[in-house]
Amino acid sequence: MFRQYSLNRLLILFVTAGFLFLTVDAVLEHWKIFAQEIWAYVPVVFSAIGCIISAVTVVRWEKRLIRLMHATLVAAFIISAAGLYFHIAEEDITELTGAQLEHEQKEKEKPLLAPLSFAGLAAVGLLGTSRKWQAEVV
Repeated sequence: MFRQYSLNRLLILFVTAGFLFLTVDAVLEHWKIFAQEIWAYVPVVFSAIGCIISAVTVVRWEKRLIRLMHATLVAAFIISAAGLYFHIAEEDITELTGAQLEHEQKEKEKPLLAPLSFAGLAAVGLLGTSRKWQAEVV
């Protein structure tokens, strides 16, 4: 089935699977904080959109879809940087109640490398859609 795909398409197929995994993982990891933090929805929504765009790009492989994929991958770098900021940022804990203090202790358990998975997918995707490294004529 995959023999008809070039290496470029296979890399974008890998990115599609990565975005699908990140959608599921972000939902599972952010489940408890969806009600508290509106920003917790960003990686879920973005990875779902990225999964759809990359899947369509793999199937149709046209110039305009590849450009849309490039824009999505550049946005993935931005999402990665923003996620890293939100995972590192600390709030002032001097005026917190007991429940809020307990919540803040759980917040410190945020994985710092989790947002960087978007950057890794973006790097692989940009390599797969690079004009200088084409294995297939568009």
